[in-house]
Amino acid sequence: MDQKAFVLLIAVTGLLAPAVPPATDVVDFTIVGRVQFSVPGDWPVIANKSTGEKTVFAFQIPNPADKDTSDSSNLSIIASDLKTSKDKDSFQSQARGTDPSAQEKQLVDGWGCSTFSAVQHSTQTQYVIWDCRRIVADCGVSVRIAWPHLPKNPPDYDKQMETVLAKFLTGIVPFNGMPKSGVLRHPVN
Repeated sequence: MDQKAFVLLIAVTGLLAPAVPPATDVVDFTIVGRVQFSVPGDWPVIANKSTGEKTVFAFQIPNPADKDTSDSSNLSIIASDLKTSKDKDSFQSQARGTDPSAQEKQLVDGWGCSTFSAVQHSTQTQYVIWDCRRIVADCGVSVRIAWPHLPKNPPDYDKQMETVLAKFLTGIVPFNGMPKSGVLRHPVN
């Protein structure tokens, strides 16, 4: 094959290849035009629901160790509209963790977090669970991350996931831009 034909083949192949975003892309989400957060572009949305009072997003966090298992690392965010002072007081006074063994932990300034372990009954896999809460732009924001202890996880997987959570929490901010469709994909700088 001559050089021109080869270059043409490569160019055509590149044009016909599906447009898959690189793993370095992030996706921005806006909740009720007041709260914004971002996730890596390779995190699939596994659930989302929105009402006038509450918005929920759940994402699966890719982990090669969970391939061919029913276990997965995941993160969810719930934003509730806090219309009155009573709503805000109620949100702040709610129990931080849903498990009696939950321990308060400091991870990111301004966020109240607790952590506990639980066993997934169907697989008997132990999970680490973190629950974090904060008021952002008159919305009560609750974040939960859960990840399984799997034999193929790297030795520092717990630390990696705590870093993922800290970065996510730091990126939840009041939305100050122009209204957009709710989702925007862009490359990481």
